[in-house]
Amino acid sequence: MARDWWWPWWISSLIDVGIVILAVMVFVRVNKRRVRQIAALIGIGAIVAAGLAPVVMKGKASNSPMPMQTGNTMTMTTP
Repeated sequence: MARDWWWPWWISSLIDVGIVILAVMVFVRVNKRRVRQIAALIGIGAIVAAGLAPVVMKGKASNSPMPMQTGNTMTMTTP
């Protein structure tokens, strides 16, 4: 069910780039050390997520059917 709403990897990367931009803005504007550390951590995480999105999220379209999985593919013949 989760794969029914999945989007392509580049949309996830665009969201991550937006998060990086927001984290950089917070990092530049705020003078509190703890807030800057958190913004830097979130920015680094978003950069890693944007870089891994093409690898983790395969290029399969969301409307393509999922392969059917069966428990046992061996057929038995009866005499």
